[in-house]
Amino acid sequence: MFLFPAEDEPLRQRLMRRFFRSSSARFWLLASCLPALTVLRLGVIWQPASSPADLPAPLEPLALAPEPQRLTRTLGADDSIYQSLKRQPLEESQIAELIRAITPVFNLRSDSRPLDRYTLTLDPEGVVQRFEYLSQREPERPLVVERQVGRLVGRRELLPLEKRTEAIEVRIIDNLSNALADAGEGAELTDRIADEIFGSAIDFTQDLRRGDRLGIVCEKYYQNGRFIRYGEVLLARYTGEKVSQLGVSFQNGAGPKHYYDAQGNSLNRRFINYPLPFRGITSRFNTSRFHPILKKSRPHLGTDYAAGHGTMVWATASGRVVHAGWSGGYGNMVEIDHGNGYRSRYGHLSRVSVRQGQRVDQKTPVGLVGATGLATGPHLHYELIKNGRHLNPERANRDLQGEPLQKTLLAQYAAHRDQLLGLLAGSTHLAVHAGPAAGAVE
Repeated sequence: MFLFPAEDEPLRQRLMRRFFRSSSARFWLLASCLPALTVLRLGVIWQPASSPADLPAPLEPLALAPEPQRLTRTLGADDSIYQSLKRQPLEESQIAELIRAITPVFNLRSDSRPLDRYTLTLDPEGVVQRFEYLSQREPERPLVVERQVGRLVGRRELLPLEKRTEAIEVRIIDNLSNALADAGEGAELTDRIADEIFGSAIDFTQDLRRGDRLGIVCEKYYQNGRFIRYGEVLLARYTGEKVSQLGVSFQNGAGPKHYYDAQGNSLNRRFINYPLPFRGITSRFNTSRFHPILKKSRPHLGTDYAAGHGTMVWATASGRVVHAGWSGGYGNMVEIDHGNGYRSRYGHLSRVSVRQGQRVDQKTPVGLVGATGLATGPHLHYELIKNGRHLNPERANRDLQGEPLQKTLLAQYAAHRDQLLGLLAGSTHLAVHAGPAAGAVE
C-alpha cells in the first residue's frame, strides 16, 4: 500500500496504525472482505452431498384421525325409529344390527313417541358406534346402545330425579289450556285434567266461564333443578259459575287408584267425554248440517274433534271391537260394542291399531287421527249409538254419578282430601291473562 525505505520502518508503522483507526479505512477493509465471506457461505449452503443417501429425509405431515360423524334427529308425527333410521346414511345391515340391540330393552312400538330425539354416532366407514335415544315420556330413562367387542349392546339408564309436590291455582279467561300455559305448565297437565280427571264430569267445551278457577296439587320431577316430567296429580278442584267439581286421587281398597269427588263418589263414568286429547270441536252433533264435501244438508250424527294428523285415539269405554278397517265415507273406522245396546265409532283414521274381535278397556288406543274417507282435513269423527239410535256424545254423561267409596274408607279419604286441600290453600300462584269478554268460553 505504501513504500518506505527500511530505515523509515517506525514511520510506516505509525502511519498504518493511524490509517486503520480511521472510519473510512475500516469501511474499505470490510468491503474487501465481503466477497470472500459470501463465497465461503454459499459454499457451505450449496455444497452437494456426496450421495443421495446422505440427504436428510423430508418431513411428512402429521396424520389426523378422522372425526366420528354425529347425527341428531327428531321423530315426526306418525314416524318410527326404523323409518327415521332408513333416511340416514346407513346400510340396511347396520340398521338391522341396531334394531336387534334395541329390541331386548326397548319396545319400538309402544315406547317411542313423536318428538322423541336420538343421536347416532358413526365411524368414518359408516359403522354405528353409539345410539342415544331420549324419550319425551320418560326422559329419565334414556336408551343407550354402544359397540362393545365388535357388537352393539343396548341398555336403559336411570337418571336420578328429585320429586316435589307443588300447588298452583289458575283463573280461566278463555280456555283451560291457555290458563295453564300462562302459569308455565305444559300441555300434558291440561290433558291430565281434561281427560283423566274430569274427562267424564266436566264438558270443557260448554261448562267453562270467564273467571272460573282451577286449583291443582301435583307431583313434579326435576333433574339438577330442571323440570323433567309430571308425576301424579293428587288433587284438582274446579270452581266455576256453571259447574264445580273436586277430584282427589285415592285407592279404594286393594283396587287401583281413581279420582273421587268431595263426598267420595268416583268421577269415572261408563263413557269418557273425549276419545282423544282435547283440542276443540270443529262440528257438533246436528240432525241437519250442510256437508262441506257433498254440498248438501244431511244429518251429522256425531262430533268432530280437532286434532293433528297422527294424534292417538282411544276407546271411550270398554267393549269388543266389531269393525276395524275401511268403511266408505268413514274412511278407516273402528266400531266397538260396549254391551247393553251401546256402540261407539271412530272415523277418518290414518291408522287402525286394533283388530276385529279384540277386547279393549276404556282408553285403549284404537288408532291415529287422519283424513281418510269423506274428510276435508285431519280430524276425528266420533259417534255414540244406543239400540240403533245416535246419541249426542256431549250429553252421554249428564246427571250421572259414579260408584261411591267403601264406607269403611270414608274417614281415611276425608283426612287425605283435607290435607291436600290445605296444601292448595297455601298456594300463592294465581295466573291471569287477557282474553275475550265474559260469558261462555268457546
